[in-house]
Amino acid sequence: MDLASIYFIYSPFVRHAPETAIWLYHKIHEQCGSAAAAHFAISFLSVRPRPKDYGLMLVATGERRPSSAIIGKNIPHLVSAASRSAGSPVALVSSLISRGELNLAMEVIAEHGKTIGDQDTVDWSAVLYSLTPHPLSDATTATQTFRPPQTATFPRGESRLIIFDEELPPAVIRSLATGADSISLLQYRDLYGHVDLSSVQTEIPHCEILIEHARSRVHRFHQRYYDIHQKTLHAAEELSKSFIQNSPWLRQFVRDLQSFEKDLTLELSDKLFFKALRLEGVRSAALDPSFDSVIVLFGNDPELYRLFFADSMLWRNRRIKGCCRSQDVETLVNYANRIADLQKNARDHTSTGDRVAPSQNDERVVKQVHLPKTVRDYLLSANRISTPKVSRASGHADIAFVMHEGRAYGATAVQLATHLNTHFNVDVVLTAGSKDRLQKDLISAQSDPHLRSEHKRRPPRYMKLAPPFASTATKRAFSSLFAIATRDAAKAALAKTRDDCVVNCAIGFLLSDELPRAVLHSIANAHAISALFGKRQYAAVVISPIRAPRNSQFASLAREFGIPTLAVEPHLLNAAYCRYGTIPSDYAALYSEYFAQEYARHFGIPRERCYLVGSPRILQPMNYNPITGRIEARARMGFQEGAPPIIAFPTQPMPSKYSLAIWRMVIRSVKALDIPVRVVLKPHPEEGAGHVARYEQVLSEEGAAELCVVRSVDIKDLLIASDLVLSCYSTTAIEAIVLERNVAVVGLEGVDYPMRWHEILDVPKCNDSEHLAQVILESLSTDGSTRPSLFKEQNPALFTDATFDRLAQAVDQVVHKGTSGIRGRDELPTSLFVTAPFREYLT
Repeated sequence: MDLASIYFIYSPFVRHAPETAIWLYHKIHEQCGSAAAAHFAISFLSVRPRPKDYGLMLVATGERRPSSAIIGKNIPHLVSAASRSAGSPVALVSSLISRGELNLAMEVIAEHGKTIGDQDTVDWSAVLYSLTPHPLSDATTATQTFRPPQTATFPRGESRLIIFDEELPPAVIRSLATGADSISLLQYRDLYGHVDLSSVQTEIPHCEILIEHARSRVHRFHQRYYDIHQKTLHAAEELSKSFIQNSPWLRQFVRDLQSFEKDLTLELSDKLFFKALRLEGVRSAALDPSFDSVIVLFGNDPELYRLFFADSMLWRNRRIKGCCRSQDVETLVNYANRIADLQKNARDHTSTGDRVAPSQNDERVVKQVHLPKTVRDYLLSANRISTPKVSRASGHADIAFVMHEGRAYGATAVQLATHLNTHFNVDVVLTAGSKDRLQKDLISAQSDPHLRSEHKRRPPRYMKLAPPFASTATKRAFSSLFAIATRDAAKAALAKTRDDCVVNCAIGFLLSDELPRAVLHSIANAHAISALFGKRQYAAVVISPIRAPRNSQFASLAREFGIPTLAVEPHLLNAAYCRYGTIPSDYAALYSEYFAQEYARHFGIPRERCYLVGSPRILQPMNYNPITGRIEARARMGFQEGAPPIIAFPTQPMPSKYSLAIWRMVIRSVKALDIPVRVVLKPHPEEGAGHVARYEQVLSEEGAAELCVVRSVDIKDLLIASDLVLSCYSTTAIEAIVLERNVAVVGLEGVDYPMRWHEILDVPKCNDSEHLAQVILESLSTDGSTRPSLFKEQNPALFTDATFDRLAQAVDQVVHKGTSGIRGRDELPTSLFVTAPFREYLT
């Protein structure tokens, strides 16, 4: 071994930087070959190895990892080194199991027994039980001698579901995919399917891989989605009511308890609902009979354990097997005992509710100290806020623009605030998200072509208003307060949902920590907002979006301080989605007359309080020419001059049996035309790699690669570049109309959409490939910019760039009306969420 290799093997820098060790391994492999790289890995693991080093060198090195033969040859050296470090022998065995090397793992255990002898403290039977998939009802093997368990094998040709909570190296997934023709991956807590599909597919190239997630299992227009919403909302209402009634000290920090109760209910219902949705995604997938087998990889997260052992349909199901491949040795070693305890509790029918009530000690503390000093000090500290110190334009009213940073709203809200700042003194108040990202958005907004040059270089002021950090002692003390105040309500909620495992678990999981923390932050947030309004005499408060719980609090507290509020909605919301919130502000600014009527019917705000301003998300570019714009957009997308007509197909999240059937219909329609076209399917941002893979699979099956392509391109460029835009129920339909493009709605016979864009926009709806082919031919013969548009005739202002001026006029009117325009309590919505009767779509 040369001196350089010895240096790197011993180097603290390499050992403390995993990415450096991996990089060095691959560099040696590239320059010196596989034998040299394997020699480096074995030497690395033979000198003071740490438990995490085994997964690094033997698993994370991927396709180029050391071969089984080399590892087998060096087992005595590896075991000798591992035996000197606590946890290392288990980590070595775990890594070999993750590689699918059961026989090598057994050799390591046998060699370790010879090396250590009677001093061996590792319970290898329990470790093997942890590492090897087993039915959840099987007894742990703590008293048995170790042997390769038979549950490690599966029949060939299976469709297999793998559920996990911790991040998994692709090699671990490969070791669990043996014998399967297809695997589906579902990561708990992942709402949108963001598992790295490409790296897993590289590891298992000949296996079909699909990505599951909560929303692919429970669509937002399903009855089950609505049921979860209703049950979690009811639980949130009862918990909020109980907490406020049993917390007399609360008036020191919140004056209007009636409004606070609504704000708090909104916050808690969000927490409970999205927790339950993730749990439902896991349970629904695990019980799906289309999977021949299910493997659950448990980590250190207690929620996945408790879900599976809370429902006998899960833990007694022999098709569902569990194991632990955690990189944390302690988690791995403790797994068998953890499962044994859960099995005992499940057989004894120990319920989630049995763990709710606080101890008697907690109760005495709460009664002795009415409000713990640490909680009082924390809440009092929330009003110590600093407001922006930037020069103000004289003669302009002061406006607060409340927003949170995020993919869907952040940049749009900053753009609106920047334009309003040309008419008012705007303070951007960030309630959640990254302040750095906000600063970047503020800089980007200065380049907005719709912003006149004389108004540039004067960005709005900004501040982040969020609850301060709470110490562990504060959170613990407040959790006791919350537990006592909500004890009866919590027990009732758990009893009422006992027949719904998912909702029951969600309530039980969140009661001890996340819900009390959310309540504590809501009180602190209310106190901070009051302090802000006490310092700054705002003429109005603009909120976008208002349905975020922290943002919604501003509407309640502004009313208390006599400040009118305006909710600005750049999206196009409809009442078909049960979790859209009603509008508690005094006024609303929205897109068009259709949505104003929708708001009046189902969002709790009268038509006369709505301003029609359009949306910055749906604007023609400056000096837009539909003909030259198409040429320029095609060039930006890489299409050559003279390329065939482009048909844009932006997708919308929906169950795959619909989305794939419609995609197949589109493909067959253009194939039947026998003319040169290019269909570009643009996946929705919420659709992950699994969805994209399915679209590409359908394209391959239909043999239409010369006509169609799946590309994640800029949506505005795609719409402008197109000759025809196909839409399901996406807002891209209205964007395309504004950009003067031909539009058709595509669907399936007998299947309605929650938004009936074909009626709103007066465009064709195609439910079969023959009709769609006919519409495509007609559209390609007539440019959208010359075709008469009833929607344009009825909404001419939406085809101009007047959105920002119209919003400024709306704010000016709100300021002018002042306190006289503030809604009374009896004028506010009685419901937190839209009031439209629920109807299932796309089931």
